[in-house]
Amino acid sequence: MKIGYIKSITIAAALLLVLLAGCSDRAAEDRAAYRKIGIDCMETGDYEGAVAAFNSALKQSVGTVGPDELDICYYKAAAQFAGGDTAAAMDTYNAILNFKTDDAKAYYLRGCLYLKQQDETHAQEDFANAVKYNADDFDLYISIYENLSGYGKTEDGEAYLKKALTIKGNDVEKLLARGRIYYLLGQYNDAVAELTNALKKESVEANFYLARCYEAVGDTANAESYYQVYLSAGSTDAAALGALGEIMLEKGDYAKAISYLEQGLSQEDVADRRAMMKNLVISYERSGDYSSAWSVMEEYVGLFPEDEAAQREYIFLKNRQQSAASIEGMIEPIDEGEGTEQASEQTPAE
Repeated sequence: MKIGYIKSITIAAALLLVLLAGCSDRAAEDRAAYRKIGIDCMETGDYEGAVAAFNSALKQSVGTVGPDELDICYYKAAAQFAGGDTAAAMDTYNAILNFKTDDAKAYYLRGCLYLKQQDETHAQEDFANAVKYNADDFDLYISIYENLSGYGKTEDGEAYLKKALTIKGNDVEKLLARGRIYYLLGQYNDAVAELTNALKKESVEANFYLARCYEAVGDTANAESYYQVYLSAGSTDAAALGALGEIMLEKGDYAKAISYLEQGLSQEDVADRRAMMKNLVISYERSGDYSSAWSVMEEYVGLFPEDEAAQREYIFLKNRQQSAASIEGMIEPIDEGEGTEQASEQTPAE
């Protein structure tokens, strides 16, 4: 009797473990499904729906917080911020940091929110904590610099770049990173030295920043050469294509300028779309293709309606298009058969 009782307990426990495992698997699947729905909503601009989906994903993990849950929280905060609810995004980052007090990414992102709210004191505190807990991440220092510089705090941002230069090491990633930082600081000779060493260690990306350095000092020949090498290695970098387009525009090679600029604008991630579209309009104009110039300018003023100079250029190109169409409509085609017949009637032979 006792043995049978023990056996029944063991079987019941085994069944319970199976059931719990099944529930856990279903919860993980549901969490992943809700996460995907949230990301899809973000891509379509439905930020409210995204937040709801991420909340549903988090509900599948009651009592547990791990890497998956933190990942969803980051997405949730991004959706809240994109949807205009900065306070809610701040609350999400606060929750992350309450759970994980050394999360450098959360400190950095919350610092960005503080900076946007013009709370420089708290922003600087968060940025300091971010590098404290992730002291060897060059990209973090550069991102902090870019954010501070974007809000007119360039000197504060450069202090982070200079701090990053104290990171030791000569592997290819560190050489490339130091080269980028020297470039951002305007120390082009130092940048070229670091990037050349990175190039010797087969860093394809070093070509891009070498091109940037040479472009900054006015050496367009070397800049063009390094951009070409970078792109020939298989890159479809919009910035490199845009820079080459601008170089070709300055050289007067409008066909190549148009080709590079169109390729650049066709990429998914185009940081400097405004400048590239302007250069494309100029390239079309100088090549004599006013119809294409007007088409691009029409799109441009839709994207950047605050550009008054572009609005005037748009009106000019539009009027030119209408005038050209009117002139074309006034010219009647010559009937070659009729003209030949009339000429034969007037020959002296008759």
